[in-house]
Amino acid sequence: MQTHNIHSNITLVLLFFSFWALAQKEKMLLRKGNEAFTNSRPFEAANYYKKSLQEKNDYYKASFNLGNAYYKTAELIKNGKLPSPDKSMTADSASNILYNQAAEQFEIVAKSVSNADTIQQAWHNYGNSKLMQKNYEDAIYGFKKSLRLNPHDEDTRYNLAYAQKKLAEQQKNQQNKDNKQNQDQQKKQEQDQKNQQEKKDQENQQQKDQQPQMSKEQAEKMLNALKNDEKKLQALRKKKGEPGQKVKIEKDW
Repeated sequence: MQTHNIHSNITLVLLFFSFWALAQKEKMLLRKGNEAFTNSRPFEAANYYKKSLQEKNDYYKASFNLGNAYYKTAELIKNGKLPSPDKSMTADSASNILYNQAAEQFEIVAKSVSNADTIQQAWHNYGNSKLMQKNYEDAIYGFKKSLRLNPHDEDTRYNLAYAQKKLAEQQKNQQNKDNKQNQDQQKKQEQDQKNQQEKKDQENQQQKDQQPQMSKEQAEKMLNALKNDEKKLQALRKKKGEPGQKVKIEKDW
């Protein structure tokens, strides 16, 4: 009986240690990720953070750090210091996807945790990620959310002003582009109308050219015929005594 109790206690201790080890696995993976990130291996760090989240999907420390790892990896690829993981993609395309994935992680953290400092930092990083994508409207949204929690953060305030300036430039360029497209379209319509009119005029001229032309001899014959007809008409009028013609009246004896 006494031996049975000892065996039971050992079993309980071993089970507790096993559960404790499982509970710490996500933290162990997080630490490995942090070590890789510190040693300028952000792509490797990202893999550790993803594994940590597989162990505990609401481990927001891993989510935040995964966002940082995606951001840093994108930066290195964009600057040509790291090859694109997909050889079929350009550096800009690959980095743009990673910046977007970074923003997604920061947004998850910002909407899930309760610590105000962490939320403020997450929205700031979200804004930076969108800024790098040239998605200035979303960047402004993130910076404003961050400033509401810490109005004295000069970095966020500067980034907000920069994003607003770039958005204004982007909108102006788009407006100029739209105006040019409208002008080009109008010019094309005018040219099309001109071409249609020229084609119509050409067809009319061709039809006119195809009509039978009267020769000089035919014209003279027609003119002489008209003169003869006029002489006959005048002679007929004299014979009938039409008004305007002097008629000899015989004297009635």
